[in-house]
Amino acid sequence: MKNAKILFYNEKVIDKINILLISILPLTLISRSALINIFSAMIAIFFIFKIIKEKENKFLKDKVFYLLIFFWSSLIINLFFTTDFNSSFFRAAGFGKFILIVFAIKYYLNFKNYKFENFIYFIWFLIFAIVSFDLFFEFLYGHNLIGYQSYIPGRLSGFLNEELKIGHYYYAFILISLCFFYKNNKNYITFLTLSFLFIFISFAIGERSNFLKAIIIFCIFFFTYEKKKIFTKFFLLLTFLTIIIFTTIKNESYKIRLWGQFLKPITETVNITDYISKSHYGAHYDTAIKIFYNYPFFGAGLKNYRNESIKEIYYSGDKSVDTRRWATHPHQIHFEFLSETGIFGYSSFLIFVIISLILSIRSYLKNKNIYQLSAILFIIVSCLPLLPSGSFFTTYGATIFWINFGVMIAYNEK
Repeated sequence: MKNAKILFYNEKVIDKINILLISILPLTLISRSALINIFSAMIAIFFIFKIIKEKENKFLKDKVFYLLIFFWSSLIINLFFTTDFNSSFFRAAGFGKFILIVFAIKYYLNFKNYKFENFIYFIWFLIFAIVSFDLFFEFLYGHNLIGYQSYIPGRLSGFLNEELKIGHYYYAFILISLCFFYKNNKNYITFLTLSFLFIFISFAIGERSNFLKAIIIFCIFFFTYEKKKIFTKFFLLLTFLTIIIFTTIKNESYKIRLWGQFLKPITETVNITDYISKSHYGAHYDTAIKIFYNYPFFGAGLKNYRNESIKEIYYSGDKSVDTRRWATHPHQIHFEFLSETGIFGYSSFLIFVIISLILSIRSYLKNKNIYQLSAILFIIVSCLPLLPSGSFFTTYGATIFWINFGVMIAYNEK
């Protein structure tokens, strides 16, 4: 990589600031929401300054810009039908900053014929590598590099300490990081070794849904981007699965989480639907569906699942389920949209996502950009039904989603 001083030489101050802010934005994700909001706001503000001062209005010709405006408009319209305006207002109004972040990422990945593309991805990879080392250290010694340790056996906390959600961050950047390494290091054995190490760390984190998502996007990439050595790939994947099984058997905490709490109940049930309905996720899903039935057109409003789910009208009389109905969100993206935005908001979201994906997939099929493929896979898998997920609208979850979305559309015009 070029020396940073040479790379940034003669660039305008506003561009240097924006590029550095975008480069270290993933670092804020392993901190507190306040820091994420501060950096997100700074990127939005400085990008607006860049647009106004230099009249950079090319994004006004971008179809995705109008798709984002369309989606944002649906959230604003939803405000007029929310059950609690104060609760929904800042979440709906604040969405505008993500539109600016998306196009700031797109602009600076394309800036001066991709001059800073490798620099931005290098910083993202470096952050991811540090997080990976920290998590592996915690897996080996029971605490991370600064002494944090998970309060749940079989889970890793990393730098997020008591907030056990590092798996979402890891799943979001694992493929982009591997793509950077793949482009800059053509040693296939080294790439495979690093790939399986990262996937193993995703498993060790102990977040089953995010691990499954990481496996899905990695396998699709692994078997489609480079089609040579198919039999070798199957052998390596089988070897890796053997390591996962061996680790699960030998480690009691992982054995309980993966086998005792997850796989064993599935193998013993005769009805998978009944199994899901009896789980705590099933309780959230059921409540979300009932809220949707109560507010079918516009939902209860953004951030109002938490206010609705505690109400007795959604109880069924089964205490084992009813005691687990309340949550801040329903832990599934489709149920979140249905319960909080109704048919109107859910349809708007689907239209926005599907058309955006079509535009990006068309572009990828022409240009075969490896980074665009990684982001496409992340967006698609993030929108899979039934698999548990974090809230789409929280600062943490939204920032992760829109960073990847920005990468996905960055290469649409290449």
